[in-house]
Amino acid sequence: MENVIEHLPKDCVLPLLRGRIADLSAVEAALSKRLSRAPAGVLNVSPHRGGFQYFRATAKTGRKGEYIPEEKMSLAAAIAQRDYDAKILAEIQRLRWVLEKCVEKYNVSIAENLYAQLHPARRSLVTPLVYPDEDFVERWSAVKYAGRDFDADGPVLMTARGERVRSKSEIIIADALFRRGIPYRYEYPHELLAGAARGVEDSHAAGDHVGGARAGRRGGGGVLAGRRGAGGRGDLRARGCKRVVVYPDFTCLNVRTHQEFVWEHFGMIDVPEYCQNMASKMDMYLQNGFCMGKNFVMTTETHDRPLNSMMVEKMLEQLV
Repeated sequence: MENVIEHLPKDCVLPLLRGRIADLSAVEAALSKRLSRAPAGVLNVSPHRGGFQYFRATAKTGRKGEYIPEEKMSLAAAIAQRDYDAKILAEIQRLRWVLEKCVEKYNVSIAENLYAQLHPARRSLVTPLVYPDEDFVERWSAVKYAGRDFDADGPVLMTARGERVRSKSEIIIADALFRRGIPYRYEYPHELLAGAARGVEDSHAAGDHVGGARAGRRGGGGVLAGRRGAGGRGDLRARGCKRVVVYPDFTCLNVRTHQEFVWEHFGMIDVPEYCQNMASKMDMYLQNGFCMGKNFVMTTETHDRPLNSMMVEKMLEQLV
């Protein structure tokens, strides 16, 4: 049976609902404060010579009210705003109540809990619709693959996780992911459809050649495969585009949502040839359905502006 739910964002409803409740609560507080300072009285409107006249009715003025002259039109506007605020406040309070009840009843973990509650003998026979986080991460991390080979005379740079990478900047990114418990695969191969096949095929050779001239700096070599939008792939096939295997620097897993995203580091954007290759890659990402900030992120550096580790940390805070 196809694992349908596993291929959907695992926990996207509750965060959205809670965020909306927080927004509504903030607006509710602001409206309540403004209503507490609003003027009293009832605003009456009467047609007059193709326009309107405004009257403020209070206990002292009687039903029709006291005429509001042009120079005091701000009073009429304040009363009208108060009436609108009171109505919209009631609707906001009603909507907030509905969403709070929804959050109270909504059980996002029901599929995971049912699987976890199975007897081990049954659990070994069942393919769950969605795996608990721990099981999902274990299965995702256990995938075997062959990455790119290293040059025999290349620098030996190791991450905190004990794997070899190609640059000091990649150590910064890898160690930041490792510290935060974000699973990742280094240079995991993905098959894509490329509209500009020459730019893709030449990307590794051009990047590695220039990278050798500047030790510790290199650019990325690929993009995300797996769970991504279908944007453009049907059109690419129709145009007879070529399939290519590419190797992103990092394919990462958001444990909360069970969604993958790719992290590419472009380490020599001050080199014109390198920038041309980078532009070709970005075009390919877009054609294959990747969206910046959603399932694809990137960092950059130049010779004079190396990768900032604080920026990497801030990006991770926003991503996961």
